[in-house]
Amino acid sequence: MASGERYFQHTLANGLTVLGERMPGMQSAAMTLLLPAGSSSDPVDRLGSATVLSDLVLRGAGARDSRQLTDYLDSLGLQRSSGVGIHHTRFGCAALAEKVFEGLPVYADIVRRAHLPEVGFNAARDLALQALAGVEDDPRQKLLIKLREWHFPSPFGRCSMGKKDNLEKLTIELCKADYSRRYHAGDAILAVAGNIDFDRLKDEVTNHFGDWNGVPLTPPEVMPPPGNFHHEKQESEQTHIGIAYPSIPETDPDYYVVRLALEVLSGGMSGRLFTEIREKRALVYNVWAGYSSLKGQGSILGYAGTSNDRAQATLDTFIAELHRFTGGVSADELGRAKIGPKASTIMQGESTSARAGAIAHDFFMRGRIRTLDEIKNAIDAVTLEQVNAYLKVHEPGPFTIVTVGPKELKTP
Repeated sequence: MASGERYFQHTLANGLTVLGERMPGMQSAAMTLLLPAGSSSDPVDRLGSATVLSDLVLRGAGARDSRQLTDYLDSLGLQRSSGVGIHHTRFGCAALAEKVFEGLPVYADIVRRAHLPEVGFNAARDLALQALAGVEDDPRQKLLIKLREWHFPSPFGRCSMGKKDNLEKLTIELCKADYSRRYHAGDAILAVAGNIDFDRLKDEVTNHFGDWNGVPLTPPEVMPPPGNFHHEKQESEQTHIGIAYPSIPETDPDYYVVRLALEVLSGGMSGRLFTEIREKRALVYNVWAGYSSLKGQGSILGYAGTSNDRAQATLDTFIAELHRFTGGVSADELGRAKIGPKASTIMQGESTSARAGAIAHDFFMRGRIRTLDEIKNAIDAVTLEQVNAYLKVHEPGPFTIVTVGPKELKTP
């Protein structure tokens, strides 16, 4: 490969795709490993099993028990992370570039040769149950979980934390069977960004992951969401309001138009929602709207937190502001809206972890890597005429509305 190349992509025979981004100015590197073992692939009677499994696989793998595994990864200086999303279970690490390469065989052990000890299973399941119980003490988190459940088609609206009765019935034997079923190379993505050599990356990944089982999962059966309105009764001094409606997927040509329109709507303290609903009317203590992406589907999700006596007015005003948005934005608003995303893109280019995650996400969503210049140029290219033409013909809705509080609200 030419020394001047910045990006690398290669798919192994078993279906694992290897991605790389060379960042010569960095001494560090970061890895993101995405396994198609997210909450959407949980068995219907074992919701939350992906989360328990993502913890359990880190409790000993290969030749190392739980303590030895942790100590060795610490000795490499790896800053580690893991988590479960809708589509994937994610493992990540960052350190000096050489140490990230030394960590690759350990992550191969984790996803291929985990010990899955029973004592570790009990601890992992208990932690999952504690996290789930904590949702009851956080009505805002509960609201956002319920909003996704009621807006997205099943199983893509699931909460990765699962359900209490499912977790309580989970066993170590079921987890071992789940590990064999879901932890495969087929459709997995391993991305590394930083001061790296692509030939070495390809060789190392091929050596440690090349003979990994490549059987892909069967796509889940997709069912429509349960409805458009849901109230979760909870005695509290506050009411939490969630609003969602369909948008375009990330791959749509108007994607950047939508993202910049949302910056005008909810880009910090200058956003229209904050200005109109909080500053002018003093209805809320927090309000925002943002873009949420599944593969092939985009949505706008909004949130408002308010006092009970102002909840109905908040919901009515929120919906009214979304409809008023079809009237368009000003040149000044669009100019300000471009600043934040461009700054975020520049800062992302200074973080190996951010870039490893971004190129993995891009490949999953788009089948290719977006360059930073491509993103910045696409933001700059969006015109006022494009934004206003889009808003004029894309009326918001149909709405999914979810509320958490003592009193059910009337839908506008």
